Amino acid sequence: MCQVDTYLKELKNRFNMINPKEYYLSYSGGKDSHLLYWFIKEYLKNNDIAIIGVDTRLEHQEILKRINNNSDKVLYPELEPFEIKEKYGIPCFSKWQDEMIYRYQKGSRRPYLIERITGIHKDTGEKIIGRFKLNNTAKKLLLNEQLHKVSPKCCEYLKKKPLREYEKATNKKAILGVRGDEGTLRKQQYTSCFTKNGKFTPIFDLSDELLNQIYSKYNIELPKIYKYLQRTGCMGCPYGSYRGDTQKELELVGKEQRKLIYELFKESYEVLKINP
Repeated sequence: MCQVDTYLKELKNRFNMINPKEYYLSYSGGKDSHLLYWFIKEYLKNNDIAIIGVDTRLEHQEILKRINNNSDKVLYPELEPFEIKEKYGIPCFSKWQDEMIYRYQKGSRRPYLIERITGIHKDTGEKIIGRFKLNNTAKKLLLNEQLHKVSPKCCEYLKKKPLREYEKATNKKAILGVRGDEGTLRKQQYTSCFTKNGKFTPIFDLSDELLNQIYSKYNIELPKIYKYLQRTGCMGCPYGSYRGDTQKELELVGKEQRKLIYELFKESYEVLKINP
């Protein structure tokens, strides 16, 4: 048996651990969640697991089409992107750094927070080694009060909150297409099929290479946008800047979409030197 079929057999065993009627697939239309959609519908032939999508109003057209075509129910956030920007701020550096910045801009001066912002241990005066501190640009702009209103709340209100409300209304738990290969933090967070709060993460150990092999062997439909981007999310999100994806996205979308995205994220783009 080849590596692909061995993994799919193991994935089937993992799905046997849950009661399908108690779970739903959190479907983003992206590469990982669509693999699970294909696995549930085509491989398992299961119709008991609800497919739930969220229209964040910032989806790529191909991805939005997938969400609308494949979801049993599409959810819509209460707040629109510009309302979130006005109330909380916009993404800029990374989710973790932006959370530290958000707390500082809201007035918190707790010792742990100050350590992460300055990069200096409060007791020893030594520099903090590692990734859990602000980068130099973020620190300089924040401490000099030159940084715009920053927060990671976009994801919270555009994606997570609508799904939490669905879970509360239906008493179902999420199946998430998250993988350790997507980043260091996720590799630390997702180390088994279940999270602490009962969410099912069956492909936590699936590598990029094996994911691509499954897509190829079973001829699973892949949107054209993946010819240009490794991952998709909200269009133009600054969190893709370190991979160069944000700049690529701005070049791929239409003129009107690019204008809207730039207006939404322009302050972060200026800091990150992303051209409209």
